[in-house]
Amino acid sequence: MTGSGTAAWLGAKQATYVARRPPWTGYVLGGIILLGGGTPLLITMAVAFGASIPLLTFSLMYVVFGWALIDKIKLARRGKNARLDLFQHGAVVTTHDGDAHTFSWDSVQVHQDVLHSRKNGVTESSHVYTLIGEDGVALTIGDTRRTSTSRYAGIVTHVQGAEFTDPKQWGPAIVQAVSETQLRRALEDVAHGQDLIFNTIRLSLNGMEYKGQTLPWTRIREMRPVNGRLHVKEDRRRLLAMDVPVSSIPNFPVFYTVATRLHEATRQP
Repeated sequence: MTGSGTAAWLGAKQATYVARRPPWTGYVLGGIILLGGGTPLLITMAVAFGASIPLLTFSLMYVVFGWALIDKIKLARRGKNARLDLFQHGAVVTTHDGDAHTFSWDSVQVHQDVLHSRKNGVTESSHVYTLIGEDGVALTIGDTRRTSTSRYAGIVTHVQGAEFTDPKQWGPAIVQAVSETQLRRALEDVAHGQDLIFNTIRLSLNGMEYKGQTLPWTRIREMRPVNGRLHVKEDRRRLLAMDVPVSSIPNFPVFYTVATRLHEATRQP
């Protein structure tokens, strides 16, 4: 559910996070150097060696710098007045235009996409979280430059949110709150014969259905996340029966716990 304002049912506030500010210093200095020193140098080289090669080189530099600058301006605009408030029973995300989107832990779908990479011997992490309310409004927060809503089903409206500070804190906090709230109900529902749908995957007492094909629990040999993807191996088969991005599965800890328990139940003697 999304809505406006802060409702009483949200309970006590747990934490507040503000938008991350782009590092303007480097871009300002780069602009001064490029425009102040690059332009006279371009003119000198064009006169001395001809216009084609210097013009092409500096034009490319200007385009790259301009693209990066526009990207930072968009980031700053999304972050203006933006705020993430975490409560006992939900979250409120305020966007730059003042709209407050409220999500309840007991109904929100959270797609988490955390990418780790190494640069100059240092591990860097990029965090993207998409929260989907019952009304189909999806709100993406974090590193919004590398996310796509095409893999998320049931979206009516997509809102691009801000990059908030300390994603290693608020990201896991959201995932944990949703898991603690929804896991018990999910286990009870599936135990009573109700199917559970996680985007493109359906879980039932009989097995796991994906892309119209059902894989019985008794035929699954192994199921585990590997490098951001869910790998499912079938008995007597070398190829993966399923290879699905973890980011495409909403509330992944809930999904994985339910699937693991159903699978283990069929493996018990």
